[in-house]
Amino acid sequence: ATQQLDRIVIDECHVVLSRKYTFRKQLQQLGKLMMAETQMVLLTATLPPSEEEELWRRMYYEKEQVKVFRARTARVNVGYRVIDVSGVGRQAEKEGFVLKLIKARFEGCGTGKVVVYCNTVGRVKRFAEELGCDAYHHHAIGKDSILNDFTEGKQRIIVATRALGMGVDIPDIRVIVHVDRPRTLLDYAQESGRAGRDGARSEAIAIVDNGEGGWRDNEQTEKDRRLVEKYMRGKDGSAVCRRIVLDEYLDARRVRVGCEEGEELCDVCGGIVGVEDKEATGEERVEEEVEAEK
Repeated sequence: ATQQLDRIVIDECHVVLSRKYTFRKQLQQLGKLMMAETQMVLLTATLPPSEEEELWRRMYYEKEQVKVFRARTARVNVGYRVIDVSGVGRQAEKEGFVLKLIKARFEGCGTGKVVVYCNTVGRVKRFAEELGCDAYHHHAIGKDSILNDFTEGKQRIIVATRALGMGVDIPDIRVIVHVDRPRTLLDYAQESGRAGRDGARSEAIAIVDNGEGGWRDNEQTEKDRRLVEKYMRGKDGSAVCRRIVLDEYLDARRVRVGCEEGEELCDVCGGIVGVEDKEATGEERVEEEVEAEK
């Protein structure tokens, strides 16, 4: 043995692209590893082709130095769904509807698990309290214990921030619900990708309130806003197959026309209506959502 370093492996390398300043400042130090003059292996399941050059730049690589190996990222066993709650009523009624929907999905997934994502710690805590489950976020006390209980099935539902987005490989997560609009399509792909890792039929639901008007997130760039909006509402407000948007962004695949044979249908291709009836009660809407999935 030469006692020399053989290679350096960086997993989840897409986080180097994080736009969160405090995160980015530390991660960009990884580029200094080039000084080790050994092979570097970068791994990720979510690096859009359009972001490759930016990653190389932040890692201080020349494009010619990099050999890229890609495989398709499409999750064929996950059914994607967007539910518009703008017609449900006031904010409290909207949250009530979403909570009932989550409970219905939880009851319908057998021994499987459910992950609910929220953008703020306050909302995570509120939803966790309503659902009677653990809240997982960056500053949560006993984070490891919370995740352990969820992994082992002692708790089958959890509410979390994106702190639960990476490095979580739990096979039997059946439903992912994004209560808030994802900040980036990359975040959404990463987080919804927690579903169905055992290959069984699973579902990723994104809740959208198209009545929010001038909704903005200070951490969101205009490019990210447009991508998320395209996934949620399609082009010019006309919904398109959810997989078209994901594949075009994550794999630069532009030949898809809809969900294909062997894939779980998204709500658009399956003809499932995602805009709620303003006149129906919360219970009736949840029943309609459950029936739509049968």
